[in-house]
Amino acid sequence: MLRFKSLFVCLGIRRESMLKASASLDLAFKGFGALVLTHKDASVDDVGLNYLSAHDIRVLNSSMPADVGLVVLQTCNRVEIYFRGDQDSILSRLKYTLISMGKSVEGSRWRALCGREVVTHLFRVAAGLESLSVGENEILGQVRGAYTQWRRKKRVDQHLSALFEKALHVGKRVRSETSISKGKTGVYSLAVAYASQRVDLHSSRIAVIGAGDVGSKIVKMLRDLGVKDVTIINRTVSTARRLAEKYNYDYAALSFDSLSGYDVVFSAINHPSKKRAAGSRIVVDLSVPPVFVGENVVYLEELREIAERNAESKKEEVRRAEGIIREEEEALARRIQQLLADMYIGRIMNRIEGIRGKEVKRAVNMLEHRGVQRDVSLPILDALTRSIINKTFYRVLEDIRILTYQGDMDHVEYLLSLFGGDSGKPSP
Repeated sequence: MLRFKSLFVCLGIRRESMLKASASLDLAFKGFGALVLTHKDASVDDVGLNYLSAHDIRVLNSSMPADVGLVVLQTCNRVEIYFRGDQDSILSRLKYTLISMGKSVEGSRWRALCGREVVTHLFRVAAGLESLSVGENEILGQVRGAYTQWRRKKRVDQHLSALFEKALHVGKRVRSETSISKGKTGVYSLAVAYASQRVDLHSSRIAVIGAGDVGSKIVKMLRDLGVKDVTIINRTVSTARRLAEKYNYDYAALSFDSLSGYDVVFSAINHPSKKRAAGSRIVVDLSVPPVFVGENVVYLEELREIAERNAESKKEEVRRAEGIIREEEEALARRIQQLLADMYIGRIMNRIEGIRGKEVKRAVNMLEHRGVQRDVSLPILDALTRSIINKTFYRVLEDIRILTYQGDMDHVEYLLSLFGGDSGKPSP
């Protein structure tokens, strides 16, 4: 014990000051990275052109080393790739892979985030602060879906899991403690609001192309407004029929040639080629990438004015949400530091336990040769050696935990080397 006592004196450890020290967010979040393209940095068209197809996702997943944490989040106005590992090498590999897919990465509006930037950005995304329609609820489900999808792919390690679990918690807390999501939010509400400012929806023939999440929400909003003449158009007729029967609307199979008979068209589908709806007064295209072209087409980009007015009215709620985000960043830092400390302590205890097990076995064999039965000596020696180890190393392990919370990783690594373990730093 003198060796450890002198060691800690030399290191100048002062337990009380360490316990009072605040957590280092930058150190805790080291290893988190992201490559993001959003409506705030690029046009919606650019975002759509860089959207990752199911095939692209498979290629991206297979191009990354097995030990790299990965989550891809895509919505109608963002493509975001979150990762955990070595920043430079992973970013280089990501960019190379995206370029090979034909994505415009070099010299584009993609942003590389690292460390705390990643945490803050994801928390803001989950809270709805980064959405085109501030406070939208849909983004929280999209974050959860992305997290679940990549966890099933075995791409989410403990640290990424802690990040996304906390992001989901932040999203829920912001919506319960502020009025950020009060009223109608989401791009579908912007689309309906835009159309209603330009035509009388109640006297118009309306087509909603797509019976997915966005299309369903547009249909519901039109029903809530009392709009009567709506036809739901979808590739899969049975899906369109179910949605139409729910709201007492008409339905039809997808045929772009039939759209000329509608005054207003809302589109929320995925289609490989560009189309026109020349006979319609307004086409609000929420598809990613956009499907329609023409002077009568309105894209997400043109909904910004309505979105900015809504955001202006929520400034105070945004400020409150940002306060919650700062609190939760500190909570996440503590959680990650706990994970790191557990890893370091586990590494040392594995080494100690290996030695203890061998020595107990050797002692049991020696006693057995002297007539002491194994079932008598083993429980006694096992309990005795465990007690000695726990009492001897408690202070050492506790100081390692404190050093980790303090961010003093050099001293932690030095202690690991004293126990005969790998003195190299673990993966960030």
